Amino acid sequence: MATATRAEGATRKLYLNLHRWMCMAKALDDRMHILVKQGRAPFVGSSRGHEGIQVASTAAIGPDDWLVPHYRGLANAIVRGLTMKEWMLAVFAKAGDPLSAGRNIPGGCYSYRKLKIASVSQVVASWIPKAAGIAYAAKLKTEGSVTLCTFGDGATSQGEFHEGVNFAAVHRLPVVFVCENNSYAISVPIRLQMANPDVADRAAGYGIAGVTVDGTDVPACHEVCREAVARARRGEGPTLIDAKIWRINSHTSEDNHLKYRTRQELDEAAHHDPLNRFSAWLVERRWITAEGAAEVQAACDAEASEAADWAEQQPDPLPEDALKNVFSGT
Repeated sequence: MATATRAEGATRKLYLNLHRWMCMAKALDDRMHILVKQGRAPFVGSSRGHEGIQVASTAAIGPDDWLVPHYRGLANAIVRGLTMKEWMLAVFAKAGDPLSAGRNIPGGCYSYRKLKIASVSQVVASWIPKAAGIAYAAKLKTEGSVTLCTFGDGATSQGEFHEGVNFAAVHRLPVVFVCENNSYAISVPIRLQMANPDVADRAAGYGIAGVTVDGTDVPACHEVCREAVARARRGEGPTLIDAKIWRINSHTSEDNHLKYRTRQELDEAAHHDPLNRFSAWLVERRWITAEGAAEVQAACDAEASEAADWAEQQPDPLPEDALKNVFSGT
């Protein structure tokens, strides 16, 4: 009984952390939209609707493992230890931005070596072979680390997806591929991308494990990802996870999804908000109260606002540093 109680306590602590990380991602996302509307920030690539699978998958890897996320992976980076102030430094392109030193749009192209986040790219699917390469190096060096690679369903229509997954499968590499399947490649619906909408079915063609999961169900996502990471660490090769989610906002702040999505669909997407669903799940188990969940979100909202105001006042990059760390010797 004592062991079971301890196990439940550990699970409760983890799930409350998952909830807080999701609240942080939502707070930053909401604040960035406000900043863009105010003309204070240039761009938002929203992660709303993706937070559940992102926190669940990233929490399944350890501190010595590698994260290779796509450009919508804000919640992934938060789980790895990215702070709100650090993210806002990137939003305002400040000199102290640890992600790209103010060189790129928020979340567009960055890396964070300290947190073992490999370079993010806006060239869709280009990071998938890179993830396979990182996992290959880990295997050759017998490091025991696992690489988590995330991408959207649109990336699976690119050649780099096949090349990266096939290479990882052939060499039985310790990598977990997670498709955050929101059924849209910007404005192209999944029915115009692929005849079979179940990305995990492709795993059989590579001879690896494939799993489909409801990406709005955080506990289910975490369990599936834990199993995939354990499989990779045992030397049993990659897993391709197809997490079915709903994109709540437009593709970016430069996009108007009302031009290609109906109001009915948007209402349905809002109904499948993973944060609301997970909060209700925690309340049902009495691991948090509805008031407590609201307080966590309010605290995150306040922190995001303060981080934005602070970051906006920080020094801008110096013109003479424009080529720093771009070429060898600079």
